[in-house]
Amino acid sequence: MSPPLLMDACVLIDFVRGGRYVLELAAKYIGPVHVIKPIVDEVREIENEDELVELGVMVIDPELIDAFAASSVAGPTSFQDRLCVLTAKRLSCTCVTNDKQLRKYCAKEGVATWWGLQVLSELHKRGGIPATDAIEVARRISDSNPRHVNAQIVEKFIREMKAGESPHAR
Repeated sequence: MSPPLLMDACVLIDFVRGGRYVLELAAKYIGPVHVIKPIVDEVREIENEDELVELGVMVIDPELIDAFAASSVAGPTSFQDRLCVLTAKRLSCTCVTNDKQLRKYCAKEGVATWWGLQVLSELHKRGGIPATDAIEVARRISDSNPRHVNAQIVEKFIREMKAGESPHAR
């Protein structure tokens, strides 16, 4: 099992739109999948946290100390993103995000990161999803979020999936 995954809002939305079942597969084949309650609250595609819990995602309340720390920092990241990093650091989670600013903040804080599509490639490597399904989900994610997962990223992902490589780097 890998360290727990902590999803940011963009990646959570990507998987909710592109294939909710991927969250359930990630929890089964990769390891625990977490999301903090403030992220759930900002995702309109989710009516309530029970939808995520049914998929095996653990919705966690942030610690008060993390909320205070996140609110006292200024910069290009949002309060929710800072809270995500602090929670990931406290729980030794890997932050799953496609947001470059959030990734920089994670690096500064010593928090490991994965790209959103890395979840799909890890699922495939661990026998949790066929390459064709992973590619289809990646295409749906790109269709709904071309800003963070553009056509070039998806084409590289497809080439690497078909070649049997691990498409982690972009």
